[in-house]
Amino acid sequence: MEAFENHISLATAIAVGFLVGLEREQTKLADAERRGHSIAGIRTYPIFALVGGLATMLEPSSMWLPLVALLGVFALVAISYAADVRRSKDGEDHGVTTEISVIGVYLLGALACSRGVIEPMADRLMLVAGLGVVIAFLLSSKEYFHSFASKVSRDDFYATVKFLILAVIVLPLLPNRDVGPLGAINPRNLGLLVVTISGLSFLGYVAMRLWGAKRGLLLGAALGGLVSSTAVTLSFANRTKADPRLAPVAAGAISVAWTIMLGRVAVLVALIDAELLALLAFPLVAMIAAALVGLALTFHRNAGEDPKTELTNPFELGSAIKVTLMFALVLLVTRGATHYLGDRGLYLAAALGGTTDVDAVTVSTAKLHGPQVSALVATTAIYIGIAVNTLVKTGLAAGIGGAPLGKRIGPVGAVTVIAGGVALAIAAGLA
Repeated sequence: MEAFENHISLATAIAVGFLVGLEREQTKLADAERRGHSIAGIRTYPIFALVGGLATMLEPSSMWLPLVALLGVFALVAISYAADVRRSKDGEDHGVTTEISVIGVYLLGALACSRGVIEPMADRLMLVAGLGVVIAFLLSSKEYFHSFASKVSRDDFYATVKFLILAVIVLPLLPNRDVGPLGAINPRNLGLLVVTISGLSFLGYVAMRLWGAKRGLLLGAALGGLVSSTAVTLSFANRTKADPRLAPVAAGAISVAWTIMLGRVAVLVALIDAELLALLAFPLVAMIAAALVGLALTFHRNAGEDPKTELTNPFELGSAIKVTLMFALVLLVTRGATHYLGDRGLYLAAALGGTTDVDAVTVSTAKLHGPQVSALVATTAIYIGIAVNTLVKTGLAAGIGGAPLGKRIGPVGAVTVIAGGVALAIAAGLA
């Protein structure tokens, strides 16, 4: 036993009880009809926590004492609740939040003084303190949570549950190995893509609710670009397909995601081989500048418009699954081309890899830089992967989002690729 362990444990239990009791006391004082009728307040809650701690500490002398004490707390809570219901007016809704919180504080006091459940003592007391803060927060946030619940539609909740089933239950069950013809398909990776696309849709949905269609889409795209610019492109293309009025803003959002993707490439190369970044910076900076120009042309031109769209069903699982199946087909074709055509050089591998994943091309090429592969060859290979990936995403955005999105994002993709090629040619001439 650590020094003063009992004292510190009881003090933590009392502090948690005091915190929760203070919140309940303030709530009781704010509600004139409830004054004098609450089972516990600022003094009683710490006592419940203290009783829980003492009962647990006395367990060696009587193993039944904690259970008897807990049953006593249940009895007091039941008696208080029954008396409160008798005093309440007909039709008045009487919750059990206070009564449950009393039981929770008693159990936290018992946990604080327990032995062998959670060790060391510091971890146990940190957990007790954290759970006490959570209880106090939940009790004090009644109006906030009720207001939030009133704003969430039934369809939103149903769609969220479907997403959680997919992300928490189905995804972990998918095998994380290459299967199918030529081992081209990894079920876990495809499932992760579905979750990513659906999650980004929800991110954009929340941002649009908070900040409107234009700024919400841009924020969602910037955050999503850190994960997958392809998923962002597909997600916002699906939204544009559902509501073509979002095309001008979605094109700007996709440009933001592409800019973040290019910055991510620079970071990866800097971490793997900083010397390569000196030459790669030429095409990367040019492509980032082109993407930002595309953002200005597609977004600022329509700054006065804020499309009004009905925000429902943020998790578009059907569209995400269809897009993922298409991606699986692309992976299969790419693996087949590599298998049957052979390795025709780093450029061919970069072009094939760029159809699905820029990060894989970047990492593998940066690791090859050295005696076998010059900086110019490695830079050219990475540029090819980015260019092919950009063109593929442009085609997907135009194909899924339709003409309203295609005529806006098409020039952005073309200018980005051309700017990178020109900068690479200049860099090659200087090298």
